[in-house]
Amino acid sequence: MRGAFFVVILIAMLIVSMLVIKNMKTETVDGVDREKAVERAEDAAKQAEEAMDRIKETAKQIEIPYHE
Repeated sequence: MRGAFFVVILIAMLIVSMLVIKNMKTETVDGVDREKAVERAEDAAKQAEEAMDRIKETAKQIEIPYHE
């Protein structure tokens, strides 16, 4: 009985691990790698932050109040 329990647990762990590995594909639906998508998102965030800094500096120069 104890052996059967371990076999059932082992099979369940095997099924779960197969599902996890299947879910961890490195390619998205449109063919873009997730790493590239993350890099692009980081670049976009960096550009947005730089743009906000420029806007804040311009607002300071012409004395327009801004809220953070």
